[in-house]
Amino acid sequence: MKKKVPKIIEQSLARVANFYSFEPVHDLEKIDDSLTPNMRALRMTMTIAEQLLSMGVVSRDVVRMSQGITQTYCQKRVHIDISYTLVTVSQDRGVNHEPLTMVRVIVPDDPNYQLIQALQLLALDIRHKQLPLEEAEERLQQILKKPNKHSGLVVYAAGGLVSAGSVTLYGGSPLMAALAFLLGFLATGLLRWLGHIGAPLFYSQALVAIFVTLTAAGTAWCSNYLGLSINTTLLVISGIVLLVAGLMFVGAFQDAIDEYYMTANARLLKVVMATGGVIAGVMVGLYIATKFGINFPATPDRLTLADKHTQYLGAGIIAAAFVLRNHAKWLGMIISGLIAIFGWWISRLVMSFGFDIVTASGIAAAVIGLVAVLTSRLWKFPSLAIIAAGIVPLVPGLSLYNGLMGVVLYPPNSVNFLPALAILARAILIGVAVAIGASFGNIVGRPIRRQLINIFRRITQA
Repeated sequence: MKKKVPKIIEQSLARVANFYSFEPVHDLEKIDDSLTPNMRALRMTMTIAEQLLSMGVVSRDVVRMSQGITQTYCQKRVHIDISYTLVTVSQDRGVNHEPLTMVRVIVPDDPNYQLIQALQLLALDIRHKQLPLEEAEERLQQILKKPNKHSGLVVYAAGGLVSAGSVTLYGGSPLMAALAFLLGFLATGLLRWLGHIGAPLFYSQALVAIFVTLTAAGTAWCSNYLGLSINTTLLVISGIVLLVAGLMFVGAFQDAIDEYYMTANARLLKVVMATGGVIAGVMVGLYIATKFGINFPATPDRLTLADKHTQYLGAGIIAAAFVLRNHAKWLGMIISGLIAIFGWWISRLVMSFGFDIVTASGIAAAVIGLVAVLTSRLWKFPSLAIIAAGIVPLVPGLSLYNGLMGVVLYPPNSVNFLPALAILARAILIGVAVAIGASFGNIVGRPIRRQLINIFRRITQA
């Protein structure tokens, strides 16, 4: 007589048999199909925010655009927080559901104004046209799959034009402008290659600064034998202008004004490291040059600006080349040049009434910010690019470099130490004034633009 197997053992054996059974495996369910619309909207919002932050868009603008997306697709309120390299999206779904939190690390990337404009237009259409979620996801996928950008040669040539525009701003000769273009072309290529291989920012800045300084020293040595008139200091500055962190400096203060203090502190430290790399590279280059008997100053304090009309030309070239370097469209390049000339004219006009350069720079930046907000949708060009291009000639990048260079070179008991500190303090004040002005113009311009849009809609519907 057989003994009966206990029921619990029988059930356990059945589970083991089922586990190891070789039944046909059904297709796994796709992750995208199992996500709720709420989760898909959060993921899309995070992707857009990550892309914009990586290209240097200020935190406040990213938060506003992200909230516009989540308010369209999500029933529960979404909180968005940015801490420089971290973006956090969190949603409390009530007492019956677990809260959702997504965190991503932001990897800094070169700005691409065409990509920024495409993402901003998508966020705008989601907010105002109530795009279906599937259509918005498809548009985002197409935008990120193949973003519009210029070829490497165009970017290198744009870097050369920035250097040539700097020479023009300081009244350099056509020969100096041509040499600066060649130097800027090569320096931009070297800088992008170092970024491509993953070199840290400090070393990238230092290596390119060494290259610029030694190239200028070699040009000075050749000019002595050829009988050419070469301003070596101006040639160095034309290459250094590609490295100075003026816009990053202004962006840090703008984040501080918008109360993103952690991001502002991190960006300020990045400015210090970037500028410190430039100073270290220039000093090493000067030391090597002196070993070959070539001596020249590498600070812009002995340079003077060109005449009024040439200054406008130089400011326009710098701004147009700057946005072209960041993959702007050709129309945007023309607009940026005109905006920069207008901003430079505003600053000179304010100074003619007896105001100092700090106040003049702040007022000019406010006007640029206002114009950028009011006209960006008309030209289909991001306001960030217009503001950046307009304030490029105003930002205190060279003054910041000049002040820090003096602080490093001269000991505290030197007579030149206090003037260096004064230059550094003035650079900081100019940066703060430009940031305040650009932010103020942006804030004031938004409600004005909204009213103008409402008036235009009433007229067209009448």
